[in-house]
Amino acid sequence: MKLVHRRTLPALFAAALTAGVVGVSAPAHAAEAAPTGTYTLDSNAIWAGQTVTVTETALDDDDVENAAISRVISWGDGSPTTVAEAGSTSWTHTYATTGTRTIGVVLSDGTVSGPGTVTSPTIAVTTAPGTLSWQKSKVFTTTDSAGTPYLTEAIFTPKDLATTPVATHVWTEWGDKEISLLKEQASSTTVPHWFGEGVFRPQVRYENAQGNATPRVASPLTVEVDKGKPNVSLKLPAGPGKASSWSTVRGSASDSQSGPDVVSLIAYKWNAGGDYIYNFGTKKWIKLVGQTWAQLPASVENIAPVAANGTWASKPIAGLAKGWHFEVWPVAIDKVGNFSSTEYYFPVYLSS
Repeated sequence: MKLVHRRTLPALFAAALTAGVVGVSAPAHAAEAAPTGTYTLDSNAIWAGQTVTVTETALDDDDVENAAISRVISWGDGSPTTVAEAGSTSWTHTYATTGTRTIGVVLSDGTVSGPGTVTSPTIAVTTAPGTLSWQKSKVFTTTDSAGTPYLTEAIFTPKDLATTPVATHVWTEWGDKEISLLKEQASSTTVPHWFGEGVFRPQVRYENAQGNATPRVASPLTVEVDKGKPNVSLKLPAGPGKASSWSTVRGSASDSQSGPDVVSLIAYKWNAGGDYIYNFGTKKWIKLVGQTWAQLPASVENIAPVAANGTWASKPIAGLAKGWHFEVWPVAIDKVGNFSSTEYYFPVYLSS
């Protein structure tokens, strides 16, 4: 009997045959990686109307040149997504409304997409700060002989302007083609301006490195024509017939619109020896012998300021004595120049 010799098959090949495998598969490829990039913002706190810039600080991909990588920026405010042009490294966006916004960047090499890394991606968009009010929200003016209103001064008093972020400049546009710089980096200030009759709402514009914020409208200022006359009255002393009781003339004044400002007072005395007018400047009486008003010194008129409570008082009057007729003529003048009746006066005979 003839013996047949068999060679031993390689174990790997034998196992393949046993499993019914007729070929060896190719090795698997590694999955492609998404591009990577890092980004920074030039500010995390702005006012509505201002602009933020996103800057790319690094960009990389495993198989595509950087210039071919596209970026899609989401600004977080519901505006259309901005597609960044290939090769660009910074992009800007203006935020029209307030709120907290989060910026995101998506990178794509044409095959694989992934998010970039944004450092501190949240932006606080707020309204420009400050209380934009007036020293007085209503002021008054008067008219000329033709009935045309004069300009009158109002005082704008904005406060709390210097908060975070800080404004480098704050401007007021008055609405009459004039613009005033309130004050650089000031928290509060006082700015006068002249207005005619009407209602005025100046705009206040804030500026810093992020650009101009949306202007804010100041609280309204009303300018009215004061057509009324003020009122004046004397406060009579306990003994009006006693000369010493008139060393000072006192009284009150009122006005329903612009308010009383001053009281003009003139003092006379007369007897058989003649008529006299008092000089408040020299504290002496001047005998009237036909002088015109222009020939008399200005100090024969005492200008007494009206206090906040409406009271006023003259400078001291000397030289009054028994036997004289004494007269005082007060005229109230309001803050726009209207005056009370010039026919109001008080006469008294000094009996002691």
